[in-house]
Amino acid sequence: MRKSIWHQKVEALYHRLPPAHPRFQEVKKELAKCNAGLEGEKRLLYFLSEINESYRILHDIRLPSANGTTHVQIDTIVICPSIIFLFEVKHISGTLLFNRYTNQMTRNDQVFGDPITQVQRQEHFFAEWLPKPMPVLSVVVLSHPQAKVEFQPVDSPDRAYVLYPTDIRQRMEEKINGLPAMLTKKETFEFAKRLAAAHKPFDQDIFHVFHIQPSDLLPGIHCPKCGTLTVIKVKRHWECSRCQLLSKTAPIQALHDYTLLVGTAITNQQLRRFLNVESRSVSEKLLKKCREDSIGTTKGFVHMMKKPSS
Repeated sequence: MRKSIWHQKVEALYHRLPPAHPRFQEVKKELAKCNAGLEGEKRLLYFLSEINESYRILHDIRLPSANGTTHVQIDTIVICPSIIFLFEVKHISGTLLFNRYTNQMTRNDQVFGDPITQVQRQEHFFAEWLPKPMPVLSVVVLSHPQAKVEFQPVDSPDRAYVLYPTDIRQRMEEKINGLPAMLTKKETFEFAKRLAAAHKPFDQDIFHVFHIQPSDLLPGIHCPKCGTLTVIKVKRHWECSRCQLLSKTAPIQALHDYTLLVGTAITNQQLRRFLNVESRSVSEKLLKKCREDSIGTTKGFVHMMKKPSS
């Protein structure tokens, strides 16, 4: 399961923002949120791994409305011949109170958006994508092993929306049992393919979102082991000057960070400044290895990198 484009952008920004920057804690919090979401979806996938192989599973799908004015993000979609399951994953620890009077989910004094209202909206929205009328079931999955659920009122019927990962397979079997098949195996595959093709990844200008300037970024190559921007070229190798890790992929990842944060067009000079590399030939070799195309001649040479994907 790959990280979304937004997740990749936030991670790249986090590694290049000075800890003293006024927006650093905000970026750090967003990265923790992205990491938790990915961990929760991985945990859900583990419990979905033994379901019928004819079912189609889609992750992190963002679909436009019929008129294209709004979008809905769905963590996981499971398409079965007789029913479709929409899973919204919340990887949050602690005691979570679902207050059905206020439509809020709280943990102590911390207030979250209401995932039950969210999945109800997803279910209503998803109806316009159905190839034919058929059942759709929305579920909130509390994926963190330390999560505990409380409801107010205690006997709220909305309890049925909330499950732990260990309960998912049984709930799916209960719902599927006795339902007639609405889609053939081919139709199931084609519907999944249509949804995947319609996917519009969440991709915003991260500098605009966090009110950060490109000039705020720290230059250098990030070390995947110690986390510092201290990877340098030593003879024929790329080596971290702090922990001595040898890494062939670190400079390639740094170039990928540039495409995520700044854009896909880059000159040799811009790359050297971004990576904190003095040698023009070293950066040129890296660009030739990774570029898709190039424009211009001599000093005006612009390298076109591959557009990031999730």
